[in-house]
Amino acid sequence: MNHMIVDYHMHTKASPDGRGEFADFVKKATEKGIDEIGFSEHLLDRPARPTDFMDRYVEKFMEAKEDSAISIRLGAEVDFFPDETERIRKFLSKYPFDYVIGSVHVLGSWMIDSSSQIQEYLKRDTLKVYEEYFETVRMLCKSRLFDTLGHADLIKIFGFKPDCSIARILEETAEAIAENDMCVEINTSGLERKCAETYPSEQFLKMLKKRDVPVTLGSDAHRPEDVGRSFDKAFDLMRKVGFTHLCTYEGRKRVAVEI
Repeated sequence: MNHMIVDYHMHTKASPDGRGEFADFVKKATEKGIDEIGFSEHLLDRPARPTDFMDRYVEKFMEAKEDSAISIRLGAEVDFFPDETERIRKFLSKYPFDYVIGSVHVLGSWMIDSSSQIQEYLKRDTLKVYEEYFETVRMLCKSRLFDTLGHADLIKIFGFKPDCSIARILEETAEAIAENDMCVEINTSGLERKCAETYPSEQFLKMLKKRDVPVTLGSDAHRPEDVGRSFDKAFDLMRKVGFTHLCTYEGRKRVAVEI
């Protein structure tokens, strides 16, 4: 590949569901020819308070950055809860993040991507679930707390989709993303889930491209071996839709680089 490759979505053992140390991910990224990676741990509990190891975590990251053979960035993946925006804002102001991913994993008390709660999809009207999810995503965008929207259509993870078109819902969400100047990650982990496609879908990506929404890349790696997974498919999709640049970050400032 003759383009810059970044992977801005990965979780070490600092996240509850991650495995491996900083160095393990750096090693794997180097082997795969990735130019820059970002660590986006789940660093905020609900209610919105920093995990108790935050200061030590940042210190360890800075040490890893000095030793890394490739460029690494300090990120975070933060769950969005509409009633906790000020607490989230306060948390984000305390640490030297290069970028922050905002994600919706929870609707009320329902963890939508948890296999242990998959039966909830069978109890609810699928269209209403989609409407609630994307309304929350639009609220996330309007909060302007985050740099990147994580796995934008995660609600499809287990393959549950409404019987009718959701084009209107996606168009409204694409508009909110554009109006609030957010970047969207092309997250390749969905290719290995029941939905069997990237987040966001090609349909959704076309709507984003029409509005000149910038994109970046994330594997959502929870193990070192997942770093950069299926990025060849991601680049093919980007070119097919018409994207010519992807975003990199430093100090929460966004820079577009040609692919």
